Amino acid sequence: MFRAMRSAINKQSHADISALAVWLVCLALYAVFMYFAFANPSVLKGELGLLENTQAVLLVIALPLAIWMAFQNDEKWLRWWLILVSAGLFYLLTEETSWGQHYFGWNMGGFFSAFNDQGENNFHNSDSWLDQKPRAVLLFGMILGTIVHPLVKRFRNGRGLFDNPWWLAPTLVCLAPVVFSQIGSLPERIDDLNMFSMSAQALTGGYRSSEMEEVYMYMFFVAYLLSLRYRLKLHNADAASA
Repeated sequence: MFRAMRSAINKQSHADISALAVWLVCLALYAVFMYFAFANPSVLKGELGLLENTQAVLLVIALPLAIWMAFQNDEKWLRWWLILVSAGLFYLLTEETSWGQHYFGWNMGGFFSAFNDQGENNFHNSDSWLDQKPRAVLLFGMILGTIVHPLVKRFRNGRGLFDNPWWLAPTLVCLAPVVFSQIGSLPERIDDLNMFSMSAQALTGGYRSSEMEEVYMYMFFVAYLLSLRYRLKLHNADAASA
């Protein structure tokens, strides 16, 4: 399986952003997180901790990129797809920062107080349909797009799970964020099994490993959009020269 992935990455490397660069960025971030997990775990924790702030930074990078790409492309369905991605990123950014509450210290008020029991200006703490379930759908799509689809495409002579439109599926350059999202979530997954008396999350500093998973899920958006932008430029150049 990994040999097939490596072969596919090498084959497409000239037509996409650098997969190696994405892996190195993900690895560097993980090294930083692990350093603080064992040296000073408090740096990672909390709404203004390193993990939450990294999430916000990645979303701040991805959101304007998606909006800019939506206005730069004339293809109808691609534009609508990028608008949908932009709307999702806007929701994630505002929810992760509780509409600025974490940075500006606003008190919870208005309609948020009617359903949020954690004193925060957000929707996702009120219902699993606004938090865990969309997150599971996103993760499922990431795994389908970056692992299953490329492998199927490899072994079916170029026919993947969803090839039309060509720009929809992510490429293997987005694999690293998916892999690291699952590595980051391992302590919580181990704790969920209830196989050991000691918490795996406690051994790694007590931070919420789901927060590290979210960092790499948001990194996925950055990699996907940069990859799509690069491939669109090549596609348009090929179409112009045809």
